[in-house]
Amino acid sequence: MIKLIATDMDGTLVDNKGKINDKVFDLIHEFDDKNVKFVAASGRFYSQLNNNFNKVNGDMILIAHNGAVVKYNNNGKTLYTNAIKKEDIENVMNYKLSLDGFVFLGGESDAYVIDPSEELLHKFAKSEVPVVVLNSLEDINVPIYKITYYIAEGASDEFVEDLRQNISDNLEIVVSGYNWVDVMNKGVDKGSAVRILQEKFQVAPKNTMVFGDYYNDLSMFKVAHHSYAMKNAPEDVKKKANFIADSNENDGVYKVLNECIKKLR
Repeated sequence: MIKLIATDMDGTLVDNKGKINDKVFDLIHEFDDKNVKFVAASGRFYSQLNNNFNKVNGDMILIAHNGAVVKYNNNGKTLYTNAIKKEDIENVMNYKLSLDGFVFLGGESDAYVIDPSEELLHKFAKSEVPVVVLNSLEDINVPIYKITYYIAEGASDEFVEDLRQNISDNLEIVVSGYNWVDVMNKGVDKGSAVRILQEKFQVAPKNTMVFGDYYNDLSMFKVAHHSYAMKNAPEDVKKKANFIADSNENDGVYKVLNECIKKLR
């Protein structure tokens, strides 16, 4: 029996217009009634995720910043956080980005930037994430959970490897989208966050279902027997999953969840 469900957002639960099927919210409420933990696991900010699921009446859990922040939706109760040390933040920010793009620091709800470009401000204007402009890193007085690079031409293997060679060994790099590269503390990923929830709620991998479409979802596939890659995922991501769901555009996650809830009714 499924007791814990975790789904990625972009390219998975969310369609290409950024929408979630309203029927999903009803299912989340029903899963909560059945004592099945429903989890959204994303690289997004906690504040974004909370807004994405403001139609949910019951409890669910939000994994933000690729696993660095784990909190409930309604009461905001914190289950786990893993902030980056200030010296490691400075280490990453000293890396000179030679490609067209930008970098920002991810707090729980706000993005922190130094000398922001017009492109960065434009992207955040559409995201509902507040942008805090800093004069220097010394101005940071909140925990930072993730450092994100946006690379306009795409995050190449060469860029990722060069970044890896130039930052602290305490940190881990994950490609979270075609243009996006995230830096977190070593050991922080969606799979580790799901594992923390499995331990807290005493749920085995055989009773865990996860959905994802990209490389930052692979860690979740490792901790769940019912691992679903989306039909729209890269082929090498699909190979790591035990099952394939229909595409995000065709409500792939909803279709599987709907079949799952039928078995619990």
